[in-house]
Amino acid sequence: MILNTLIVILTFFFMEFVAWFAHKYVMHGFLWFLHKDHHQVDHNKKFQKNDYFFLIFAIPSILCFVYGAENYSYLFYIGIGIVLYGLAYFIIHEIIIHRRLPP
Repeated sequence: MILNTLIVILTFFFMEFVAWFAHKYVMHGFLWFLHKDHHQVDHNKKFQKNDYFFLIFAIPSILCFVYGAENYSYLFYIGIGIVLYGLAYFIIHEIIIHRRLPP
């Protein structure tokens, strides 16, 4: 139980590095066409092309759940860490900072 909790926590914090790296080298690199609208002034649209990144980042988590759920291997707990980071990122970045949900 302690090891599984540690895996979740370490994965959560490692995802901050993954997010930084992806933002700098992927979103501002070859996938700029998806990320560009996030930097534009009009944030009143319900959906942006940038929202596809939530799906892209969900894929590793889903795969970890699928392959780790059979015997609750470490992959399952990595999936939990990724999901928790994604939820925290969504709440802090999209809701609190960019105020993307209607009042």
